[in-house]
Amino acid sequence: MTFHHLRNPFFGVALFAMLVSTLMSDSSRAQDFEYRQLMSEAVRSAANEVLPSIVMVEVIGGTGGANGDVEQDAPTSGVVVDSDGYVIVSDIVVRRPSASLLVMLPDQTRHAAKVVAQDFHRHLVLLKMEAKSKLTAIDFPESASLEIGQTTVAVGRYGSDAAPLVSRGILSGQDRLDGVALQFDARISPSFYGGLLVDLHGNPLGISIPAVAAGGAEEATSWYDSGIAFAVPLSVIKKNLPRMKEGENIKKGLMGFVPNSKDPYENDTKVAAVRVRSPAESSGLKAGDVIKSIEGVKVQRQQEIRQVLGRFDAGDEIQMEIMRDGGSQTLQITLTDSIPPLTPQRLGVMAANISVDNPEDPEQERTKVVVEHIVPESPSDGKLEVGDVVLKLGEVPIANIDFLRRQLIASEEGKEIVLTIDRSGESRTVSVIPETIDASSIQKLPPDHSATSGKWKIEALKLPDSANEAAVLIPGDDEKRGPLGLLILLLNPGEDVSTKVLESWQKAAQELGVVVCAVMPESNERWQPKEIEVMAKFAASIQKSQSIDPQSVAIASPAAVAGGKAAAADSMAVAVALSSNHTFYGVAVAAKTRPPAVRLRENDAEASLQILLPIASKDELPTWAPTLQKTGFPVVRGGEVTQEDLLTWVRGLQAI
Repeated sequence: MTFHHLRNPFFGVALFAMLVSTLMSDSSRAQDFEYRQLMSEAVRSAANEVLPSIVMVEVIGGTGGANGDVEQDAPTSGVVVDSDGYVIVSDIVVRRPSASLLVMLPDQTRHAAKVVAQDFHRHLVLLKMEAKSKLTAIDFPESASLEIGQTTVAVGRYGSDAAPLVSRGILSGQDRLDGVALQFDARISPSFYGGLLVDLHGNPLGISIPAVAAGGAEEATSWYDSGIAFAVPLSVIKKNLPRMKEGENIKKGLMGFVPNSKDPYENDTKVAAVRVRSPAESSGLKAGDVIKSIEGVKVQRQQEIRQVLGRFDAGDEIQMEIMRDGGSQTLQITLTDSIPPLTPQRLGVMAANISVDNPEDPEQERTKVVVEHIVPESPSDGKLEVGDVVLKLGEVPIANIDFLRRQLIASEEGKEIVLTIDRSGESRTVSVIPETIDASSIQKLPPDHSATSGKWKIEALKLPDSANEAAVLIPGDDEKRGPLGLLILLLNPGEDVSTKVLESWQKAAQELGVVVCAVMPESNERWQPKEIEVMAKFAASIQKSQSIDPQSVAIASPAAVAGGKAAAADSMAVAVALSSNHTFYGVAVAAKTRPPAVRLRENDAEASLQILLPIASKDELPTWAPTLQKTGFPVVRGGEVTQEDLLTWVRGLQAI
């Protein structure tokens, strides 16, 4: 038998290449195995450096089960920071009332511990336990060598024998969570919280905490085992440890100013407003100032300001350089732990930004704020006129509508303000006392603001990445109308999103110019937390195809109309509004709504949220309303709210 292909001159070359490839592959596998073996040994060695200082903390609860049994939460980790028995843990151990806290040492002995102090800014707690012998405390390094991409090792303990927990990752960021934490990508569970993050040489870098970035999730533990984890730098803990040993709680340092830009990453550090009775006001900071640096760190964006301020606590004094009227000034500011809540105010006008030529720079246009409508019976009724151009509030030039709105939201209740306006080419001043939105009723719309024409239509609406069914009531194809309002109406589980739901809204929506989108839950049984962000996507989808005023966007339940009964949609509407405050500027629900389990943040002067309830008096306020009011959320009393009232309120959200 003859193999003719052997006479092919290229066959030998191919065979040689195959042999080389095989040998190289074997060599590569060997190198990979050797690397993984060396890395594994290095990780174990790094963990062993600090394991003598890592403890396990058990939380023994009070009576909680149906049978009155004593509950025990899953254990978590802690770090011995002083040989006399001081242990730093994450605040996961104090999030529920407990009968006792037990610390299990590496020798598996258990010791009762008590809370000495808490760092509310960084989710940390200092415990004190009594031990018969000195403990092995962690060594605080003089400085830490941090480089993005370097290998990190998370270390903790778990189980009946306090066995070591180890997870490897890389350092993926610094100054995360607005300057509070390091970010690393090791996959960790809640049992790691309170444990150490070290480098590959066993040098301590920080302590793991339960936290998520703003907007990332509702629960601070939601990102466990996700590859997104955070740790407080050990240098910060070292700085605050003496104060905490004395029983002093650490809280976030607040300044109290409202940024000019909605986009925290825009090159803009201008101050739009200064909060009343805040450190910013006490220091002399004024609206219109431009922040140049904080503690010597130059800043160009609001996000950079947040990151720098996040390093400081209440009581810290900082130095800030600003630009005002073309000159540089330096302010000394002592940060505080609390600022009086917002009491949002309004003038009662609807205005527009009008672009005009800029005489100082012909290539750049400037913006005029022009009054387009006056709300009847509002503070501006009889004082301002349609066509007035708002030039200044006090001594502060008004750059645009958002700037003016933020000035009013952060202004002092009952205080008279002076507006400089241009009326028919003549400059004049007008004194007005704005009204407080909280405890107000639904404001009337200007007569010329609600008229519409043409037949509106109902269409099905489906998002590509959502299982929620929805229908939307929108203007007909031939109608070209100015900015409209938008109401996302959440239906209760089991309710059908057929056209009949929106047919009852058609007359009011058409007359008042409010697009209404009815959305069903994904499940016929309940609304789910994962659907919270989907509602903002529905709003964004409609805003792409319709001319919607960004301030006139609200979310509601059917029970917001008088006579409705509070149900699942009400709680979901509140959860969405509180979680998507840069999308929704109003939420309307039944007065007997059950408050959802979401994190309650202070109302944002950059994107203030209103709450409409179908009540007429203070006596009808639900028990949870005062909590919202104390955090700056105004509650509007709608009385016997009809569909027309609800949509009137939605349109009125754009009023300044």
